[in-house]
Amino acid sequence: MNELAIICVDDEPSILSSLEMEIKAVFGNTYLIELAENGEDALEVYEELLEDGHEIALVVSDYIMPKMKGDELLKRIHACSPKTIKIMLTGQADIEAVGHTIRYANLYRYISKPWQPTDFRLTIKEAIHTYLQNQKIASYTSKLEKTNQSLIKLNQDMNEFLGIATHDLKNPLSAIRGWAEMIASDYDDMGKPEVIDVANLIVESSHRMFELIRNLLDVNEIESGKMNISIESLNVLPMLQALFEYYAQQAKTKNIHLYFHAVENKYLALVSANTLQQIMDNLISNAIKYSPYNKNVHIRISQVENKIRCEIQDEGPGLSQSDQEKLFEKFTRLTPKPTGSEHSTGLGLFIVKKLANALNGTVWCQSELGKGTSFFVEFPMEI
Repeated sequence: MNELAIICVDDEPSILSSLEMEIKAVFGNTYLIELAENGEDALEVYEELLEDGHEIALVVSDYIMPKMKGDELLKRIHACSPKTIKIMLTGQADIEAVGHTIRYANLYRYISKPWQPTDFRLTIKEAIHTYLQNQKIASYTSKLEKTNQSLIKLNQDMNEFLGIATHDLKNPLSAIRGWAEMIASDYDDMGKPEVIDVANLIVESSHRMFELIRNLLDVNEIESGKMNISIESLNVLPMLQALFEYYAQQAKTKNIHLYFHAVENKYLALVSANTLQQIMDNLISNAIKYSPYNKNVHIRISQVENKIRCEIQDEGPGLSQSDQEKLFEKFTRLTPKPTGSEHSTGLGLFIVKKLANALNGTVWCQSELGKGTSFFVEFPMEI
């Protein structure tokens, strides 16, 4: 920040020199002191100082001056810089002029000419002290306001979290209870295949609950700063191939075909194995979850300069610009819906971005409505 400035205004050069001398006697060269012989010149000086990035801490102005009186000058400056301290000095000001200046320019002090050097210096010192104290108060107030807004946002997030958790846990829990009660009450009338079918429904609902709870715990761990990630140089190809083979089987239930593309037999990245697996697992499962039946999903890995890049491309409905802007936010519900009645917590991509950042990586999306979506994630290589 540039140094604070003080503007002195008087139509008598000798008085201007005295003002500058008195101010330097108090502050030395601590502040920039600018002089003007009338109100119009003072406004030009004021605007130039602002353009140069200076804060005007104090304006000391005479009252009786040609063209523009001191009260009008201070009123104009106050309209643009209300925090600037204003002092008016004159031997001819009437009570009405002083009252006008106090009312419309927040006049700090009125000093009669000729002034007593000791009183004048004390007034100037107090004025600058007041300005600096007001700056500190404004800074503290701003910090408190930011803290307050953060707390409000935290409270909103907590309420949203409780609402989503209650809703998303209640449905599968109710289903589990209902199916368990069915087995308990109707077991003698149920054949073995029907019992197995109901048991599978219980397992599926428990998986949904487990996924939500795991995601919520991941979010809590990320936001509390308790994640313990150990980064090492790792060939990520085998892990990506294992995920491909696993999801190739899962995708068959929707007749979705997975394709894996890799040119090299080794791709060394500085990552954490578990964290990277969680990222890629989420992106690949999402591609299958949101792809219509009978489509294709492509998984690619490549080296781009000093980064290892993974791409997951689907042939789904694509994302609108509005969806893309909130894609990695917490508890986001996007326009596209799972195509096979799969469950979504609205936390997956938020977790992906946080984990990628923790690995010094980046994640982004390219999509167009009706033309599918590609997710990219890059990680640094060991150099």
